[in-house]
Amino acid sequence: MQLPERMGVFFVAMLLLLISYACETTVVESQYVPDTKAINASMALIRFDRAFFKLDTAKLPQGLDALQEQYPVFTQGYLRTFLQAAPNTPMGLARIKGFISHPDTRYTYDTIQQVFGELPEVTAQLQELATHYTYYFPEEPPLTRAFTYVCDYHGDRLAILSEGLIGLPLDMALGEGYPPYGFLKIPAYDQRTCNGAHLVPKAADAVAQNYIRAITKPSGNHLIDRMLFEGKIFYLTDLLLPTVPDSLKFSFSNQQMTYLHKVELALYEHLSNEELMYESANQKINKFVTKGPFKPHLDLPGNSGSWLGYRIIRSYAQYLRQSYQQSQPQQDARARDQQILQGILKEQDPQVFLQYYKPPKR
Repeated sequence: MQLPERMGVFFVAMLLLLISYACETTVVESQYVPDTKAINASMALIRFDRAFFKLDTAKLPQGLDALQEQYPVFTQGYLRTFLQAAPNTPMGLARIKGFISHPDTRYTYDTIQQVFGELPEVTAQLQELATHYTYYFPEEPPLTRAFTYVCDYHGDRLAILSEGLIGLPLDMALGEGYPPYGFLKIPAYDQRTCNGAHLVPKAADAVAQNYIRAITKPSGNHLIDRMLFEGKIFYLTDLLLPTVPDSLKFSFSNQQMTYLHKVELALYEHLSNEELMYESANQKINKFVTKGPFKPHLDLPGNSGSWLGYRIIRSYAQYLRQSYQQSQPQQDARARDQQILQGILKEQDPQVFLQYYKPPKR
């Protein structure tokens, strides 16, 4: 099938850029990292998976009571949401016992114990997440607890901001190619991020999603509205983990990350020239703002539009920083950073963002 002329030009440009970047290293850009030495924040890593699976099934009611006394919010949520079991009923107790004792579940739990030790890198990233969350949102309940758990392959991220907790589902981090992932038909592009390196970045994404969705929504149903909304989530995730590689925060591979930087101008021109920015038909725009596969010779990675929205927002943030530094030179750095973030989250007009964005020529 012959491509329309402008579409053909776009994909030819993509192919030429793919060839040019094949021998180059990942694009590295300066990252703003605020001074957080004065921030007193910490997050405890709680191995709920171990505590739960060590319960004596012969004394299950007593064990569950002790667990709920120690971790009331998470235990109740885990039992009622993930296991859909009421621990105070015979049917609920039978369901919990069956889950703990089932051979498939025990295999998953045993695999988790082999793969994950004390998780020092996770602990360090949790500290970074807790610190930067408090830095930007001093009035919000601090993030103080991270629970590891077995989700039975349902969901790969969790955050309950009102309770200051996040969840780390370890059975969704056992590595690409882990046999149950294939059996459950988890797509390859999702399996690629099912590992320990993505645990905290996914939790940070859940924090960003929950915070942003509670205070705002897309200003419309056009592609640019959705790009900027998803871009805000990317942007806040970036702020919460400033030292973590973008590829982990945004769930792209290094190759995809480099590719996106190389084709940023071509992508922006394509969306503009094909009048897709203000398109609202889901079948035409969903692939730009949702996860998906990556076929460089045919298409862009899924969420490429979300990433471009983040780039547009990042440019606006740089403009705001320069503007505030000039107009309020005595302003405290933390107050300025909070003002920039809140200004971005509250702004809904796409034209305000777009007027300060100029795609780089690479």
